[in-house]
Amino acid sequence: MLTAADIAGRLGGELVGQEAHCVTGFAGLADATASDLTFIAHAKWAERWASSQAMVALVTRGIDVPGHDPDARSLVVVDDAEVGMMLLLESVAADLRPAPEAGVHARAHVDDTATIGEGVHIGAAAVVAAGAVVGDGAVIDCGAVVGRGAVIGAGSRLYAGAVLGEGCTIGDRTALHCGAMVGSEGFGFRPDPETGLPRRVPHLGTVEIGDDVEIGASSCVDRGKFGPTTIGDGSKIDNLVQVAHNVRIGRGVVIAGQAGLAGSVRVGDGAVLGAQVGVAEHVEIGARSRIAATSGVMRDIPADEDWAGTPARPARQTLREVAALRKLPELVASIKRRESS
Repeated sequence: MLTAADIAGRLGGELVGQEAHCVTGFAGLADATASDLTFIAHAKWAERWASSQAMVALVTRGIDVPGHDPDARSLVVVDDAEVGMMLLLESVAADLRPAPEAGVHARAHVDDTATIGEGVHIGAAAVVAAGAVVGDGAVIDCGAVVGRGAVIGAGSRLYAGAVLGEGCTIGDRTALHCGAMVGSEGFGFRPDPETGLPRRVPHLGTVEIGDDVEIGASSCVDRGKFGPTTIGDGSKIDNLVQVAHNVRIGRGVVIAGQAGLAGSVRVGDGAVLGAQVGVAEHVEIGARSRIAATSGVMRDIPADEDWAGTPARPARQTLREVAALRKLPELVASIKRRESS
């Protein structure tokens, strides 16, 4: 439990209202109860404070909150309300979701040749295969699989049902969420010279993932054909994302849900790919570029640019084309009127 004064003290914020209001949960403005902390990050939401049941809210500095009564409720003014909420959630996460206790469940299978660090948790029905290495403080949840010779860094976690394939590596503090598959066979086929039917090309490479990376639930990262598929430190990949064989993803990249990267794509540091973006094979996306949701990327994108559409092109160009297209029915109608007059 936190008071409004506690929250202001933790975040270095300015308290406008009562110090003693208690907070036991977190919620959005519309759903918050009297015991929930909420937040106002943008001016367009400020008017909702009057109808919210919350007694305490974080508010971004400079936002005017109409109808606030400091004698009845409390605002904690901070530089960025969203960042403030993130910091508070981080501070209470360990209490609300404590890490599993160290130990190996009786129904887990750990090969005698595997190396297990200090303070590791291995849950029921989990499998750690021969020659695997699990770093200190790692968590292997129920049903997760660590393949033969795979390596898991310290403090990393495989959530329920996640798989780290044979010979693949993840760094420290990296998470594979439920059902994620790292090291699946790459999608490579060639016509069989005798039957003409698709014949699989073996993929003998691996996957190398850095520190502080997250791979979302049911996402797949395919192993390379020869060398590794790689994902750099600090990159975050959403649920249901496909990363094909020999893709190279840089540091601090963000890829939203249902995106798909074909084989040998290169993504530079700090790039952002929106939901359902599709990237053709061998395309290179420059550092810090941003690709709008549902775009189809068919050719290389320079660094520090915003692109959108299918086929993807500079976002300003796409917006001009969409605006022109909206005027097309009116233009056609005016031409017909002139022809009939």
